[in-house]
Amino acid sequence: MGSSGYLPHTMKFEDSADIIRSIRSGEQPPMHYKLDVKSFSQIRSVLAIKCKVLESTEFFVGGYRWVIQIYLNGNENDNGEGYISIYLKLCDKLNYGSFINVIFRALVYDQQRDKYLVIQDLREKRFDATNPIWGMSKALPQAVFHASCNGFLVRDQCTFGTEVFIIYATTPTIAEVSSIHSSSTCIYTWRIEKFSELPDDECSPEFTIKDHTWKLNVNPRGYGSYKGKRLSLFLAFTGRRELTAGSKLYTQYEMRVKNQLNFEDQSVTTACTFEYSDEVKSVGIVNLIPISDLHNPSKGFVMDDVIILEVCITRLFLLKTM
Repeated sequence: MGSSGYLPHTMKFEDSADIIRSIRSGEQPPMHYKLDVKSFSQIRSVLAIKCKVLESTEFFVGGYRWVIQIYLNGNENDNGEGYISIYLKLCDKLNYGSFINVIFRALVYDQQRDKYLVIQDLREKRFDATNPIWGMSKALPQAVFHASCNGFLVRDQCTFGTEVFIIYATTPTIAEVSSIHSSSTCIYTWRIEKFSELPDDECSPEFTIKDHTWKLNVNPRGYGSYKGKRLSLFLAFTGRRELTAGSKLYTQYEMRVKNQLNFEDQSVTTACTFEYSDEVKSVGIVNLIPISDLHNPSKGFVMDDVIILEVCITRLFLLKTM
């Protein structure tokens, strides 16, 4: 493993004997993939709402495509509560009977000492058609990661890496996830007249928020199992041409039906991921507001056959290969 050392007293672990941890010099960066995470606390809160996992861009080792999956809040479905969980996923589809035996390492960068914490599962993992994901649910305790004395999280930034051993000498793929800031407004307001005459699916004009283009789709009489019960509103990302291959947008947004009598809007906040491979992907709220409330003038949501819909994109993170 090259230059290594003992773990400091602030990093003692009580878990599986199959996982070993060691320290190595920052002069030996991750061999195959490095992911710099900026605005860590914000993207962690976005993932906690729905997405749960931060999945990297693809990288190649041994002629196969891989991604790493990082559960910043721990993978509760794999007994990872209180830990950061790290997994390796094979993106290529193997034929039944084919398999790849792999040992992989996860790395976390100590920014204060210019060193890497190396986390390795000693057990060989077999990737095949039915088991494309293997990893460590208890890779790193949250308390150890967040302790300022350990240097993993500094100024709300951190770095993860991985090494995959079907081993070849390759240049690591470097990716970055960062918050998108823009001087433009984060809210789009869609005023629809003759609401009662709308078809089952109506699309807004294209608009720009945080330098990316979007549309709204409304189903005034509901969608799917909520048809005839609740208004459904979707956000469509139309800016695929604005992304590079393999990149992803992690989005937190709020959908609103404006109350025209007072300020008691009907709103729901959620999160989703848009990928470069998505031609046009629509996500949203299928049960935003009961249709009975829309037809009740005293509620104030539809006045003179006019409805006002809004989307507010509160947070937007771009993951891309550098």
